[in-house]
Formats: sequence, C-alpha cells, structure tokens
Amino acid sequence: MKFKSDNERFDLIQSKLYTAVVSDALDDSGFRNQVMRHDIRPLHPDFIVIGRARTALWINEYKVRENPYENEIQLIDSLQPGDVTVHSTDLSNEIAPWGELLSTASKIRKSNGAIVDAFTRDVKKIISMNFPVFTKGIKPTDSRGRGHVQAFDVPISCGDITVRPNEIVFGDYDGIVVIPEEAEDEVISIALEKVSGENKTREGLRKGMLLAEVYKKYGVL
Repeated sequence: MKFKSDNERFDLIQSKLYTAVVSDALDDSGFRNQVMRHDIRPLHPDFIVIGRARTALWINEYKVRENPYENEIQLIDSLQPGDVTVHSTDLSNEIAPWGELLSTASKIRKSNGAIVDAFTRDVKKIISMNFPVFTKGIKPTDSRGRGHVQAFDVPISCGDITVRPNEIVFGDYDGIVVIPEEAEDEVISIALEKVSGENKTREGLRKGMLLAEVYKKYGVL
C-alpha cells in the first residue's frame, strides 16, 4: 500500500486501525518488540496520538544551569505538522518535562501530540485544549534544575523500546506502538487485512457460529 502523503497515512490509521491490530501486524512482520511499557497512559481515555517521532533524550541534573530550557525550546520550535515529540528520561522519577505551555506551543506548530516516559503537569489545562499527551504519571515539579534535554532527534529508549527519529508512533487507550520506517506500509496493509478478518469473524459469531468454526474459516482471533 502506498500513500500520497503522511496526512493520508495518518488519517487512515486513525479512522480504520487501533493499536492492538497494529501490534498483531508488527508481530506478523517480524517486529515483536514494538509496544511501549504499559504504564505510559493517555491523559484522557479518548486521546489518540499518531505521527512522526521527534525524540528528546533527557538526563537528570542537580543544579540550575544558565539556559535550562535551551534544547527543548529548539526542539519545539522546529516541530513540523504531524510530528509527535517522544521523551526519554531513563525512568527518572524527578523530571516532569511536559506541561501546558509546551503543549500550547506544540499545538500551534500543528504537532499531533507528545509521549512522555516521565511526568506531566498542568493536566487539566492540557485536557481542555484537547492536545493528546501520553505519560507515565502526573507531578507538578518543573524540569529546571532536575532534568535537561541532552540531545534531540536521536535514537532513544521510551517505554522500554527503541524509538528512532521519524518512525510512526501510534497510541490509543490500549497503549502505544512504534512502526519501523522501513516496514510501515507493509504493517498498515497487514493490519487492514486483519481488521477485515475480524469483522467477518465478529459477524459469524453473531450469527451463531462457534468460535472454532469462524477461526478455521477466517484464521483471525
């Protein structure tokens, strides 16, 4: 399957697919470690995030530097439509790198959301502006003097899996999957076929067929 643009690709994923079926398609394509850790959750159950990864590598620090926000500002100001910032903090419990103002700036840049393997603050404001944020938890502390973006647009570990710049990240209430760039169209095609099989299986079950019968017929469970 080929797409004319990322907008077409993202619209199809968001309207036709969900993370569970994409995870299955990744398995079928030989990519069996592409689902982020279970505790990175959407701030609101209806949030869906889909876009190209713009990665940020955070490190702990223990004093306030002269320009504490320099690299994160560069990252946010460079966002392009459809980008999703993906943040690694090496499982730090000190860094809350995301909040309302970064969400506002990102939304204005037409970013599609943020995935934060750390803490988020200003949560009610973020929910009210309908900006999809997935996060490990909620904490009110500022990142200044606690964490710093060491580098961005580099491979990182987020949710215990490697995320590379420009890979597709897709999250809904079930979790977050990362689609390798070299396999994205193949994975999407397989996922669409599986959705079709699931629809036929569901219809067969509603008509009274046994699960074994529909599985034998359609091979989808």
